[in-house]
This record gives sequence, C-alpha cells and structure tokens, in this order.
Amino acid sequence: MELFALLRKEAIAVRRNLGLVVVLLVVLPGGLIAGTAVFEQTIPRDVPVGMVGEEEATADDFAIAEAGMTAFATPTEYDSSAEAREALQREQTYLVVHVPGDVANESSDANVTIVSDHAFVPFEEPINESIGVLESEFDRSVQSDVAVEHDRVGEPRSLSEFLVPTGLFAFVTLYGLVYLPYQVRSERLVLDRLQTESRLETVVASKLLFYGVALLLPAAVVAGVARGLEYDVATFSPLTLLTLALTFTYLAAIGLAVAFALGLRQSALFVNLGLALAIFGLSSLVYPVGFFSTIQGTISRALPTHYSAITLRSSMLRDAPASLYADYLLWLAATVVVSIVVLKLSLVGYRRRR
Repeated sequence: MELFALLRKEAIAVRRNLGLVVVLLVVLPGGLIAGTAVFEQTIPRDVPVGMVGEEEATADDFAIAEAGMTAFATPTEYDSSAEAREALQREQTYLVVHVPGDVANESSDANVTIVSDHAFVPFEEPINESIGVLESEFDRSVQSDVAVEHDRVGEPRSLSEFLVPTGLFAFVTLYGLVYLPYQVRSERLVLDRLQTESRLETVVASKLLFYGVALLLPAAVVAGVARGLEYDVATFSPLTLLTLALTFTYLAAIGLAVAFALGLRQSALFVNLGLALAIFGLSSLVYPVGFFSTIQGTISRALPTHYSAITLRSSMLRDAPASLYADYLLWLAATVVVSIVVLKLSLVGYRRRR
C-alpha cells in the first residue's frame, strides 16, 4: 500500500508539471530524432565551390570542370579571383577552382588550380579526396593531360586552434540561451517586489547588461589558456568583441522571451536547452554548409547563429578586414532588434498574466 501511495504521489506531481514532462519526455527526444533527418551523408555532396576562369577559358572548359565537381560540390562562377577568394574567407564557398583555357584541347596539357583556406581545418582531408575525384573525372572526360594543383591561403592552423572559436561560440550559446534564463527564473519570487521599485523591462535590461559585460571574464580565460597553449587566436580583436556582444544579446533575449512566455516555469529551461542543441546541430559549426545535405545547408544559411560562428571564427583565425563581414554584422544587429522586440512582447504578456 505504501508503494501505491508513493506512485500516486508521483503521478500527481507529474500532472502538476505536465508542461515540463511533455517537453522533457516528448518534445526533446522527438526533436532530436527529427533533427537527424537533415544529415543524409558523411561524404560531401553539395559543398559550395567557386569557379574562376582564366583569360582564355571557354564555356566548354567551364562545363567540363563543372561536370568534374558535381559528385561533391555545387559550383558557382565568379568574375575574378579576388572576388572568389573573398567568398572563401566569408565561407560562402569552401574551395575556389581556377579553370584554364585549354581543358578541352586534346593536344595540350592543362593545369587546374584548387584554392582552399587553412582556417577551415576539418575540410582538409575531404579536400584531398575531392581533388582525387576531380582528377579522375577529368581523365575520364577529356583526352588532354589535366594536372590538378592545390594551393592553400592563410596561415596554417591546427584542429585545436580551429576549435577555439567554435568552443567559445558554444559557451556563449549556453550562457545566453540557458544560464541567464535560469538565473532570472531563480529570482522569480522577488520579481514582483522588484516591479514595485523598477519597471520589469529595466530589471531585465540590467541583467542583459551585467551578464553581457561579465562575458569578458570567460573571454579572458579563453585568451589566457590559448596563449598558454601557444595558439595564435585573436580573442580580443574589435571584431571578436562585437560579434560576441551581438550574439550574446540576441541569444539571451530569445532565451528570456521563452522563459517569460512560459511564465518562468521550469519547462522553459528545457525548451531553451532544446534550442541550444538545435543551434549546435544546424548551424554548420564544424563542417561546411552542404556537407551533410542540401536541406541542412539551406537551414544553416537561414540561421543568424551560422553567421555568428563564421564571423567569430574569421575574427579569431583569419587576417581579414572587418568590412568583409559588414553584411553579416548587419544581419546579427537586425536579429538583436527583432529578438528584443519579441522579449518586450513576452514581458507584456507575463505582466498581464500576473
């Protein structure tokens, strides 16, 4: 009888926290499994690749080169080498192929140059495989002797260095999207009292400002550890700090909006955790856009977190001007504005329910 009573007590507790139970036992596992649908392959099939023609390159030369890349890439033509290399640094493309003008000429030898970026370390091995595929396709398609050369731009980087901005981005995501809402929820009992002294919007703004400034401490820790490990990363460059500030602000605003929309209940924390996991899985943090599937690539390009990750990685690992990422920063700033508006609306709803 005692066991039955305890089981009944647990059933009553579940009923009281039904929203939390549904999120934890239904929404999260269902979302995790549904999210695997966008990962269709482990060999690159739709990676964006830039194509630049040499002076005498013809449409036939481009067609031959494009046919050789269809097995692993989605080619895009650029007017100049400089434009294509800028796209490489912006991670709009992950390879640049220079197409010579004598690919289709059977009586001559042709040299095709593939350019990649040292900063995107995880793609180095797939690039080597892709070069082999491209050479095989050329041998099969044309009679001329086509040699494929590989040129890398930027400073050589280790995988460990590459993962520093990725790890910092992951920390900021959890810090803004999960920890700050958790901190606000832990003070929910005193929020009503605070509202008699200050507007709720002012209280929330103070928390955004305080924890945003506090982000300098973990950034300093990252810089110190990286320095001790002799990693050449620019943790405190102006572009890095601006990217961190924008990213934290919109993620924290979204996390707080979810928390207040759900009445600061515990289920809000699990919803935010689910959002964080979705960001990690869909933002192409480690592998190129389109590496796993076209769907995953399309989703990544639509997420502001994808551009946060690119800008943060570029500011810490690449020697590129901040102006190169101006449109990315504008996209992040617009996301900040929209997320703050959503937060404002959730605060209005929360105040009315109280």
